[in-house]
Amino acid sequence: MVKKILIVDKDEATRNLVSYHLTRLDYEVYTAVSSKSAINKAIHHVPDILIFDVATTKKDGFGILKEIRSYKDLRNIIAIVVTASANKEDVINAIRMGANDYVLKPLKIGNLLAKLVQWSNTEMEEQWKSLQPEQENTLRLIKVTIERVVDSVKHKEPLPYEDIVNAVEVLENTIKEFGAQDILSAVYGYNNTMFLHSLLVAVFMYLFAELKGFDSQECKLMTIGGLMHDLGNVLIPNDLLFKPDKLDPEEYKNIKEHVNYIMDILNAMSGVPEIVKDICWSHHEKMDGSGYPRGLKGSDINTPARMLAVVEAYAALTTKNVYRETYATEDAVKMLFKPEGHLDPELIKDFERSLLNGFKTKNKEKQPSDTV
Repeated sequence: MVKKILIVDKDEATRNLVSYHLTRLDYEVYTAVSSKSAINKAIHHVPDILIFDVATTKKDGFGILKEIRSYKDLRNIIAIVVTASANKEDVINAIRMGANDYVLKPLKIGNLLAKLVQWSNTEMEEQWKSLQPEQENTLRLIKVTIERVVDSVKHKEPLPYEDIVNAVEVLENTIKEFGAQDILSAVYGYNNTMFLHSLLVAVFMYLFAELKGFDSQECKLMTIGGLMHDLGNVLIPNDLLFKPDKLDPEEYKNIKEHVNYIMDILNAMSGVPEIVKDICWSHHEKMDGSGYPRGLKGSDINTPARMLAVVEAYAALTTKNVYRETYATEDAVKMLFKPEGHLDPELIKDFERSLLNGFKTKNKEKQPSDTV
């Protein structure tokens, strides 16, 4: 269902910037320049999310929120405050007065989109209640584990590697018992986040590895690599990760550092198998040598890393994202062959033929195109 957003800001440039990018992302956007207009439009359109600058009008900005939430249909509206003050007390007061989150001015659109992505996904967990208890618990375990790992990365603490291993074992057992379709359906259509991307890549990596004939231990390690491969992104600023426009060369250089970040973390740990490290280190290498961080070429890139590159690209193309449109299954698979020389063409064919055909066999009631 299309999310409706009401933007309340007296600055026309800000309103136009935010409206432009949110409309491109298929949000239904309304704007207001005053408290009276904001309240009228909220009552009329019943938005899901309110983005408002507390300095918009002479009237107390939080008074707008209080009045809007006094209406039954608007009681649970998600409110994101835009504020020029980074003062800790002001932020705490904003949350105390009923705001769900905040973003600072001068506004960087990537930071705002990062907030929206998280809050727009909040209803996703409600969908999980319709699953089998084992499936629901698996999704919650993966989510909690990713959150714990992200927190460890942010605070430069050792990763809870055993927790990751245990979560992957639970995921594998759930897929073996119930198949993967229900899990993928339960997260389909939501915004790309660290949790969602890691989950999708891990699930597809497990199915791909199994159908390619890897033994159970190799499948597990490749799934762990899939779950961990992008953790370095935690250290990349959100205004770059969620930037809806093309990155400039310096920004792209900064984005590429996420591979080095995760390798620094893994190399400082003991007991992480080499296959996991190789996947994390090499999943952005290209067959023609144009990838990073080492510029490996062809067979110098091991098979699990080449598989991960295919899986990750497919997951990205079929997931709602701030900087790329979402593609249907068949279109996404075709795009994996472009540009020629980047991904392993034989593995793409294996992914299309072996993984997706095997997926259909295991899940006869629904086809992959129904969910991914």
